[in-house]
Amino acid sequence: MENNNFLWRLYLVSTVMLMFGLGIGYKLFHLQFIDGDKYRKIAEEKTLKSFVVNSSRGNIFSEDGSLLATSTTKFDVFFDSKTVPNHIFNSEIQSLSIELSKILGDDDVKWLNNFREAKNNNNRYLPIIKNIDLDKVNEFKKLPIFKYGSIKGGLIIEKKIKREYPLGKVAERTIGYEKINKDGDYWGVGLEHAYGSFLRGKNGKMTKRKISNGQWKVLESNLNKDPIDGLDINTTLNTYMQDVVHDYLLEQTEKYEADHSTAVLMEVATGKIRAISNFGRTDQGKYYEKLNYAVGESIEPGSTFKLMTIIAALEDQVIDTLQMIDTENGEIDFYGFKVKDSRKGGYGQINAMDIFRLSSNTGIVKIISEAYKNQSEKFVDRLFNMGLNNSLDMEIKGEPRPKIPHPLDSDWNGLSLPWMSYGYGVSLTPLQILSFYNAVANDGIMVKPTFLESSNKLGALKKNAFKKQILNPSICSKETLSIVKKMLYDVVHHKNGTAKNIKSNNIKIAGKTGTAQVGYGTDKVDYISSFVGYFPAENPKYSCIVVINKPNKNKGYYGSDVAAPVFKRIAEKISSRNPVIENYIYSEMIKNIEISQKEYATNSNNIDS
Repeated sequence: MENNNFLWRLYLVSTVMLMFGLGIGYKLFHLQFIDGDKYRKIAEEKTLKSFVVNSSRGNIFSEDGSLLATSTTKFDVFFDSKTVPNHIFNSEIQSLSIELSKILGDDDVKWLNNFREAKNNNNRYLPIIKNIDLDKVNEFKKLPIFKYGSIKGGLIIEKKIKREYPLGKVAERTIGYEKINKDGDYWGVGLEHAYGSFLRGKNGKMTKRKISNGQWKVLESNLNKDPIDGLDINTTLNTYMQDVVHDYLLEQTEKYEADHSTAVLMEVATGKIRAISNFGRTDQGKYYEKLNYAVGESIEPGSTFKLMTIIAALEDQVIDTLQMIDTENGEIDFYGFKVKDSRKGGYGQINAMDIFRLSSNTGIVKIISEAYKNQSEKFVDRLFNMGLNNSLDMEIKGEPRPKIPHPLDSDWNGLSLPWMSYGYGVSLTPLQILSFYNAVANDGIMVKPTFLESSNKLGALKKNAFKKQILNPSICSKETLSIVKKMLYDVVHHKNGTAKNIKSNNIKIAGKTGTAQVGYGTDKVDYISSFVGYFPAENPKYSCIVVINKPNKNKGYYGSDVAAPVFKRIAEKISSRNPVIENYIYSEMIKNIEISQKEYATNSNNIDS
């Protein structure tokens, strides 16, 4: 009986063990042949991984060949002691230590002890040197042990790329930056982002094996793919001109404790931006390139818009330049809202030429209100015809569309026409304003402003990327151009011009002052001070705009006092370096204006200086 019980227990245990063994065998079979690929992949993913190798971003150069942005490539070197065979390690480690002491300066005995300690501890990531260039890397590859590469030689080389900006904060917002978010989408500002698809090139990939302490080692694999470096681009910016604009604008912005400011220098014939600066104030009162105000900020232009207004009136032939306009007492009432001249008491009876050079608000409003009171749509359509309602479609993103009110708009009212005639209710960016003035200097041809000069591979970019783009072949007639050029000249050179204070003995300047109120109708009124024009007046080479927002009113706020002097200093400095030979005297140009010089002089004498 006892034997039977024993046998039954034996059979039971044997059966259980057999079932257990069969279960283990089945599991092993399942893991090996059925789920094998799955688990091998999981194991491989934990030890092997494909890493992105960033391409070297293309350089950005100025027009004169200076570096504005560049990518520097540096390398870190480490040593994996575990992969080096013992016979190689023992036979060559002393030679390696001696060579490293020659290159890096440390004692060879110290290096030898470090290597032996790493070998004993299976250290797979011993630091050798960081931040070296490619020439130094190639030198390391020839050293004892390291010459066998990453497997037998334990040599680990890690590449890293850093973006640097040699000019520092100069034109920082225009040069810009580009980054990538967690979803892999690129974002940024300025030229870095506008031409990011060309600058960034194509990334490669590299296979690495996880070794220890969370470190990864590069493996030689046919799956590795070298990155393709990005293209270089040459911008239109000129470093000398950029320095001039930067320094003079910053000095004036600080002097008047302004909230922010911008200045742009453009080549008249081509639209190439030679310099652009933007300054915003910190809470501590310091200034830096906070935003690209020239491209991205819409402002009410104030009196600089009078050029557009007078061109419209001349083109529609609703005004005679000798027609006398009564500015009354320098104040006109519209539905309880007053238009005032800066001169108390007004200017009396003056003609259109005087209205412009004196920047009479009441005068320009009277001209437009009386001429277009029953046909306001005609006035606005004329502005549209000149292209003022169109964006410039800049390479740099962030340009707002111009706002030019139209009688068909739901918010059009009785104040819209008089208000817009002297620059209120309309909205333009500084660069949009400059482009129009540049067209006047360019014999009526409006060209698109551009920041791009060329690329090292022209075929990779759009065919029209480097060609001059004409936005409007003629903003107005030649007759009108001749008249307004004289007006712009008089603003600076006539004894009653609003910018007579910037008349230069070295260069003839033509342009218009602007002093626009911000927050009008409220208890806190600030100002936007501006001056926009071109030089030399007789044969324009450059156009320029200076806008200084919200200067300290106790120090000054008129465009003639705050913005115009910056323009003068820029014009004089640029022209002194790039002298322009005057082929004719400017007075010859005004002979084309159909105004009797004698009659014009008589009218001019009626104005107090």
